[in-house]
Amino acid sequence: MKYSKEEYIGIGKVPIGIGAIINGWNVSEKHYRNPEFLSVVDFRAMTPACQWDCFHCFTDKLKKTLTLEKIKEIIDQLAEMKTQGIDYVGEGEPTLDKDFFDIIEYTQSQGIQSIIFTDGATKLRNREFVKRLYKSGASVCLKGDSLWNSEYQNFVVGDDKKIYFDQRNEAVKLLAEEGFNKKNEDGTTRMGFDMVVSRKNMDEVEKTLRYCRENNFWIVFAFYLPAGRSGMEEFDKELLLTREEKIKICNMIKEIDEKDYGFKHVLVNNFATIPCIEFIQIYGDGRVSPCPGNETIIGNLNSETLKELKEKIIKKFPVHDKKTFDGNCPYREKVN
Repeated sequence: MKYSKEEYIGIGKVPIGIGAIINGWNVSEKHYRNPEFLSVVDFRAMTPACQWDCFHCFTDKLKKTLTLEKIKEIIDQLAEMKTQGIDYVGEGEPTLDKDFFDIIEYTQSQGIQSIIFTDGATKLRNREFVKRLYKSGASVCLKGDSLWNSEYQNFVVGDDKKIYFDQRNEAVKLLAEEGFNKKNEDGTTRMGFDMVVSRKNMDEVEKTLRYCRENNFWIVFAFYLPAGRSGMEEFDKELLLTREEKIKICNMIKEIDEKDYGFKHVLVNNFATIPCIEFIQIYGDGRVSPCPGNETIIGNLNSETLKELKEKIIKKFPVHDKKTFDGNCPYREKVN
């Protein structure tokens, strides 16, 4: 097994070619702990338009009111704070935004990695679109609630026409053909999946993990956030795993990674294989909250700077102080 020379927070040197880390999240301990830096942020600065209706969606589908010029100004502030990656999660489907390529190409030009959280099915079945996306340097993370069960995956996105699963898989094939999952000597990949684990797909975790490891796809195994739709009183609680089930799954992932793929990593309650390194969530109207798990609005970038808002967040929610943060999501149940 060949390992990267680079070391990343919480995981150290990683095996090359197993999708251990996505480009944009490959942050060193030194970079993350620097109080002047913002390593990875969430930015909803995209259209609220989306053809799907995910029952656990965490956005409010609010209209983007920031101008392209203002978004670039915010990106400039992030560049000054040495931000390594921006998760473009959108209020809806990011690739539908009229300014999509202007935003991500400007992001890349400022030395920041774009990570596009996308349904894949809407725009990434178009080869020319995918080619331009690859040329931009961006990474992509697709919905991966199930890579095997079309009925469940289509249920998650609210697809009555039962077309999403096949369209998403078509996009996966095209992205791989265009090289998004090629091996890099620093251990990164530019392609991954976000799998929200529930009682209905928990038995697919091992198969999904092995598939991603064998194809150099990054994989996030996330548990429901107490925010967005999954934080509402009417959310179907029968989908939630018990703490014991979460611990069992995380231990299984850790054991398989170490034994079969030479990948040693921490046991955390958010993404299973990597500590949370996201801090600050920016809405499409300029409002700012600590992260997707804490939607408390601290201020607005139309009237304050990112540095000012960062300090306000840490003062109000000291758990986000990077000098002491242990990588576990403070808004999810502990598994270690």
